[in-house]
Amino acid sequence: MVASTTPLSDYVGVNVDERTGRQGSAPTHQPDVLRKLYVLARQSPPLLAVVSLWLQPRWQRTLRITDWITTPFTIRHVLLVLILMLVWTRVFAFRAAEGRNAARLRFLTSQLAAVFIGTLACTLTFWAGTLLLGPLGFKHALPLAFALRCGGAAIACVALAALCYSLAFHLYPARLYLIVGSRRRALTAYRKIAHQSARRGIVLGFIDPDASHAKYLPGNYLGELDRLEGILIRHPVDMVYLALPLRSHYQNMHEAIEICERIGVAYSFSPDIFETRLPQLSRSPVQERRGFSYYPVHEDYRVLVKRALDLAAAALLLCALAPLMTVIAAAIKLTTHGPVFFVQERYGRNRRRFRMYKFRSMVVDAEGLMQALEGRNEAPGPLFKMREDPRVTKVGRILRRSSLDELPQLFNVLKGDMSLVGPRPMSLRDVQRFSDASLMRRFSVLPGITGLWQVSGRSNADLDALMKLDLQYIDQWSLGLDLRILLRTVPAVLTGIGAA
Repeated sequence: MVASTTPLSDYVGVNVDERTGRQGSAPTHQPDVLRKLYVLARQSPPLLAVVSLWLQPRWQRTLRITDWITTPFTIRHVLLVLILMLVWTRVFAFRAAEGRNAARLRFLTSQLAAVFIGTLACTLTFWAGTLLLGPLGFKHALPLAFALRCGGAAIACVALAALCYSLAFHLYPARLYLIVGSRRRALTAYRKIAHQSARRGIVLGFIDPDASHAKYLPGNYLGELDRLEGILIRHPVDMVYLALPLRSHYQNMHEAIEICERIGVAYSFSPDIFETRLPQLSRSPVQERRGFSYYPVHEDYRVLVKRALDLAAAALLLCALAPLMTVIAAAIKLTTHGPVFFVQERYGRNRRRFRMYKFRSMVVDAEGLMQALEGRNEAPGPLFKMREDPRVTKVGRILRRSSLDELPQLFNVLKGDMSLVGPRPMSLRDVQRFSDASLMRRFSVLPGITGLWQVSGRSNADLDALMKLDLQYIDQWSLGLDLRILLRTVPAVLTGIGAA
């Protein structure tokens, strides 16, 4: 399929429907990470119960380190824990959340039922293990004591997960979905999205090659498949749900997937996408609930680690640099009239707009004067660069050369609009002049204060080279890469190489 050459100015500039919640706030995948952490934590109750029984007599007797060494956690303890965790895991794996109650109530009731059954099964296993493996050093390890500790730890994990899900539901903005299809699968997907427990979901509308079903849809019919690319560019869609029958719409499915991957939008489809006539079709509970999802970037626990590091580093840097930022603000205020900060709308993750902060380095009406300077643009393509820009103030020239004008973006990091490392956020004017829709894939991650642009020649590179660096960062992202970029940013800023 040939990449679209439609000018993006025909698409970009129309903001998401006001029903999508907080505009300008880029939703992340933290609720998914919380779910994974909960899945990991809920496997621990048998281990916690056995370890607490092993520690109890030692805690009651003494805290000397020599006593801990002389009474090790033996191979029999490890074997018993592994058996208990296997039993516990299998119980939770077979407990699917079913019922007609509200989503969060269904989650609680199903998990509490799994806790009861799992505790009962593990208690019987523990009792049998002590008989088969012999004394394990638990002088007062009655099955009742194990059951109380295992059940208590499990209830605590479930309660904590319910609290995290409730916080995620209320604090994180709704995810915006687009459904491709209009029949049974599409309507089922619509109902699931509307009743998700861990993440609010809003359906922007339906795309379908067959418009005859439009009047039966519970949401907006947005047109046929040829409108998909324009809609994905114009709206910050988080997920495209493909609900067309594969056998009769294979080419349409393939085309939709190519569009999603080119623009950098996640897509998903139901596990029953392959039609079968078998009367007994067995699926795991995870597949039955979640289906198959494909994301433009690989996200796992490292996303949570990166976010934690961003928050910690931004808070520390703001505290450490507060005196310097105060001096900069005073210099701007004393030498020019107007505000200290320059606030501009930029495109962030999933093409969502946010307000980016910088120290003002230009005159007040700099954006209004840009149109008169377009003919003096020294950068090829849509980017605007001038080495001797007359709009830059004297203090601003120093700030831009030393990159100190970027310091207020640490507030954007705290808000969650940006990260310390990532592709630079681009202005609406630059994005509207993109000529290739595939460049929109750079918006599939959070923008950053620094990135491969800054450590690879910075603003001296042309647009093609810059876009290549952005996509390279997205495809090769790791925590180690972020660390290397941060370390290379320091000499790049100190030397001022390539600074605008």
